[in-house]
Amino acid sequence: MTDSGEKKVTEPADSSARSQIKEDLETNLLVEAGAGSGKTRALIDRMVALVSEGRVLVNEIAAVTFTRKAATELRDRFQERLERLTRDEGSDSDDIDRERLVSALDDIDQVFIGTIHAFCARLLREYPLEVGLDPTFEQIPADERVRFESDFWDRYLERLVREDDPIL
Repeated sequence: MTDSGEKKVTEPADSSARSQIKEDLETNLLVEAGAGSGKTRALIDRMVALVSEGRVLVNEIAAVTFTRKAATELRDRFQERLERLTRDEGSDSDDIDRERLVSALDDIDQVFIGTIHAFCARLLREYPLEVGLDPTFEQIPADERVRFESDFWDRYLERLVREDDPIL
C-alpha cells in the first residue's frame, strides 16, 4: 500500500523478457520457464503479433513443445485467441490487422504446433531425399524402438571392443 492507500502494483522481475518475447519479432527465441509462469500466453502473444503485423503467414510458424498435451493446449489457445480477436471490435489490440488474423484462422491447420519428435518427423517427410531417406520410410513403432535401441547399443559396444577403442 502507498501513503495514499492505493495498492502498489509491482512489475514481475522478468517483465523485460516478457516484452522481448512479444515485441522483438526479428529474433528467434528459446523460452524456458517453470510451470505456470506464462510461457503459453507469451508464445501466443508472439504468434498473434507475428501474424497480425504481416511478418509471417500462419504456415510459417513452428512452435515446439515437450509434450503432446502442451501442443494441444497451445494450438487450442492460439485458435481461441484468433477467434476472439477477429470477432471483438473492442479488442485489446488496436494495431491488429483483422484481415490477416481472419486469413490465419482460415489456415489454422497449416501451423505447426507439436513436439520436437513430431517436428523432426515432419521435416523428414517433407525432405526425405535431401537427407538420404527413402521417401516411403515409416517410423518405428514404439514397442520396436526399445528393441532397436538395445540392438544398436550392443553392436556399438561390440565395435568398440573389436577396435580396442580407448573410450572403453
